[in-house]
Amino acid sequence: MQLWDINDHPYLNIKGRFQRDENGDEVWVVSAKRMWSLTQNEWLSADEVEIFDDPLYAGEPGFSAMIHDHEFAIHKHCTDVVVSGKARAYAKRPVEQMECRLLLDGHIDKTLVIHGQRDWIEHGGSITVSNPQSFIDCDIDYSHAIGGEDERNRIGGGVASSNKVLLTQRVPSVFYPKEDWDATSKKVRVAGFGPIPPFFKQRYQLAGTFDDNWLENRRPLLPVDFDRRYYQSAPLDQQCKGYLQGGERLMLSGFSHDDIFSFRLPREKYRASADFGDDQEFKDLELYTVFVDTEKGVVSLTYSAAFACQEKEHLLKSTSIQAVVENTNERGLNNEK
Repeated sequence: MQLWDINDHPYLNIKGRFQRDENGDEVWVVSAKRMWSLTQNEWLSADEVEIFDDPLYAGEPGFSAMIHDHEFAIHKHCTDVVVSGKARAYAKRPVEQMECRLLLDGHIDKTLVIHGQRDWIEHGGSITVSNPQSFIDCDIDYSHAIGGEDERNRIGGGVASSNKVLLTQRVPSVFYPKEDWDATSKKVRVAGFGPIPPFFKQRYQLAGTFDDNWLENRRPLLPVDFDRRYYQSAPLDQQCKGYLQGGERLMLSGFSHDDIFSFRLPREKYRASADFGDDQEFKDLELYTVFVDTEKGVVSLTYSAAFACQEKEHLLKSTSIQAVVENTNERGLNNEK
């Protein structure tokens, strides 16, 4: 039975959850989320907004691409920008190769090259790839990136201990510019726009050292060398330079047959208050995650704050969120053409 209240907000969906930090202390994490859908070239506020308690995967968790991480990170050092979508050729004209680009003024400028489907060609004991097939749209999640027998991305293809294993994998099709598959593909960067799951090296290497010393002296707490950057789920080149403040222009090209996705983020700021009996605490919410689903035409912003509450979690009565900086003219996403 829930003994605390979370006060409603006119246009934010709010949810709270108790978490344990790396030292096992209780933390009350509050997440607030807004979402818009693109309707007839206009961004309209969405009525049903889900705050994810658990990561969302495209298939079996741990064996498929992650679409969206859970939204109760204790801390993020900066705003994550993640994108879910497909490469779509302009005007539906078939192409063998195209570029997708993510641009966020002052923070991110990232371009990936997408190849059409290719097949392995075995000749004289060596392996190469065929010419790409033309396509109109193409999946670009991490199962299509370099990976396989590779701790950086075990759901991808192109890295294997033998040709026999390699031939069972998909030929990777998503790369950074001027990179492609070759026999030394471990030097090729893992490319994608979506969130990094916890079982990719970028994240699990930050989780700390789970060795015999941890088993004997620390378990079940996180290792002493746990790094809070683990909570960042965007690729490194989609992590912003600090927290976004609103007003930034975001543009996505190559994700639509007939247009680009372009808008400015709203400038509103929020503050959360948590009532622990006689003790009322206030925390500014930071913009932790910008999520864009170009297939559904959806953008969501997730703001979060964490209240350390060891030994007083039972005193929590209510939580509420107020606007600190409110611009009624910018409560939505502003189209940028």
